[in-house]
Amino acid sequence: MLSHGNIASNVEAVRKVSPANSTDRMLSILPLSHMFEQTGGLLVPLNSGCRIVYPTGRQPTFIFKALRETGITILLLVPQGLQLFMDGIEREVERKKKGGIWRALNRVAPFLPIFARRLLFANVHKQMGGKLKFVLSGGARLEPALARKWENLGVRVLEGYGTTEASPVISFNSLDRQVPGSVGKVLSNQEVRIATDGEVLVKGPNVTSGYWRNEEATKSLFDGDWYKTGDLGHLDDDGFLFLRGRKKDLIVLANGQNVYAEDIESMLTSHPAVKEGVVLGIQEARSGGEKVHAVLLMEDPSVPVKDVVDSVNAGLADHQRIADYTVWSDDDFPRTHTLKVKKGIVLDAIVAAGGAGKAEALRPADAPPSDAVDPLFRVVAEVAEVPVRSVEPGSTLGGDLGIDSLKRVELLSYVEQQFGTYVDESQVDPTTTVQELVELVARQAQVRGGGLRFYGWPLTAWCRLLRHAIHVALIFPWLSSMYKTSVSGLENLEGLQGPVIFAINHNAIQWDSVIVLKSLPRVWRSRVAYAAAAEITFSKLWLMVLASLVGGAFPFDRETAIRQSMEYLGGLLDSGWNIGIFPEGEQTLGQPMLPFKSGVGLLGVECRAPIVPIRIVSERGPSARFKPLLGNREVVSVYIGKPLELSPDTSYADGADRIEQAVRSLA
Repeated sequence: MLSHGNIASNVEAVRKVSPANSTDRMLSILPLSHMFEQTGGLLVPLNSGCRIVYPTGRQPTFIFKALRETGITILLLVPQGLQLFMDGIEREVERKKKGGIWRALNRVAPFLPIFARRLLFANVHKQMGGKLKFVLSGGARLEPALARKWENLGVRVLEGYGTTEASPVISFNSLDRQVPGSVGKVLSNQEVRIATDGEVLVKGPNVTSGYWRNEEATKSLFDGDWYKTGDLGHLDDDGFLFLRGRKKDLIVLANGQNVYAEDIESMLTSHPAVKEGVVLGIQEARSGGEKVHAVLLMEDPSVPVKDVVDSVNAGLADHQRIADYTVWSDDDFPRTHTLKVKKGIVLDAIVAAGGAGKAEALRPADAPPSDAVDPLFRVVAEVAEVPVRSVEPGSTLGGDLGIDSLKRVELLSYVEQQFGTYVDESQVDPTTTVQELVELVARQAQVRGGGLRFYGWPLTAWCRLLRHAIHVALIFPWLSSMYKTSVSGLENLEGLQGPVIFAINHNAIQWDSVIVLKSLPRVWRSRVAYAAAAEITFSKLWLMVLASLVGGAFPFDRETAIRQSMEYLGGLLDSGWNIGIFPEGEQTLGQPMLPFKSGVGLLGVECRAPIVPIRIVSERGPSARFKPLLGNREVVSVYIGKPLELSPDTSYADGADRIEQAVRSLA
């Protein structure tokens, strides 16, 4: 149970050492259901006047887009998240065959001041928006080597420590002074002492009063007024706190000596052939004690595992030496939502496999060899935390495999990272089967090659000037030779604050988009971008260039990349661009107006932009042919209606119906 007083006291204490201020922008990535994100990523930034940016998805596409477009200065992450970011950077370096330069720059960087390091790695910073200054790390142990990599880039890494029961921050490394390997000094309104067995105990106004209706659990985790964190550590003479791992992970040998798993895990992970190592205590029936067992996730499978273990053992004390080991056969360890390794599941798997240890792979005897399993099935199994053999083509993600909405995001992130294929979240739900997911990934890879591409040049100042010149010199005179146009309702735009969404019928004339532009005052048409069917307008290079140049068109995919299109459209509105849309979805010249798609209702409700209905009426009909003689021009009327504003509680269907009726009523 965490009271308002618990949380408020922690926010006040963290605020004193937090680097965030009113000029900063923090990207919120972790779930707000965790106190780490709720306090560190929401309440403290708000208290500091810091802007918080919430990406519309947690897939890498959205995260890197948010970094680039919103000028993020601070990231709050768990160490595994930091590692994933760094892995992505290093993969890109290797892909561009610049590994040698990268390693050379990393050797030079520690001798340079922070600003010079940022210049040294300017290209990397450009991909992350160029503003990132700080990374705040917590939730698990941060490897010093990983922190050094970020520091080499010119990004300061500040590590802290806490538990949910402490609301949650207990200690933090401030900008004033950092001690490598330490989780910082204890916050000003708390006390920490170390128990005789090395456990970290904490007391302060931020500490919970106990567990809800569970007196037994409350009593077991308190020593008087002191909360027992379950973590082992020590304080140095300057008050900096150092952690040695979880008390439950402490390995007690038969001779009574203690082994701290994190000490060995750190050495394993620092080996270049090892991606990550987990150290467990395996019970020995004969001696009654535990033996040190390492579970290895290999970075380079070609390196003999025995050589790795021997190399690590050479740097350990005798009582720390790894007795036996197992190679984890999956691509990653099972993890919590904050990316901590689920050691209990790993231990259960080791015990179930016989616990003996020098097997070169961990795989149930009846499971197929790894090279016989579809890679996507393995990814699904990993996210669902089930054996690969239990994943069948007909298994549904939700009902059969228990993959909830958050894990679906994680699944699609893995798909994007490992297969290079973007799959929109809106296309996957609890009833999606594994086979349907396989087909969707294959289709996306073939059709989209990883998603839509949006071009920035149609929005530039030079292109706007060129577009105006083309309109005045070519397009508008050409239109005047074909159409005799009258415009009514311009008074409805007077005093209207943009940006707006122009909702236009699509079946009156062939060149409706440019007729509307010609009908609008220049102050409005100079910042109009049309949503154009991606599969039609953007299927050919010449058509794409023409539509983008004349109408500021951008691709709008109605089937496979809906979310990308909607997000880009929202970004245009945020930038002050008016959007032109044709809610019927297709052009049917000479036919009655088609029902509007519900998507226009979604835009009206969610974008909170005024909807301006426009109706085009042709008095001669679409059968009229182009006749340059002025007397044979087609007579066209353009009606501009009063803007609509839909309340947030309007359903998308009702919103679409209101917009459709507003357009139909114009005549």
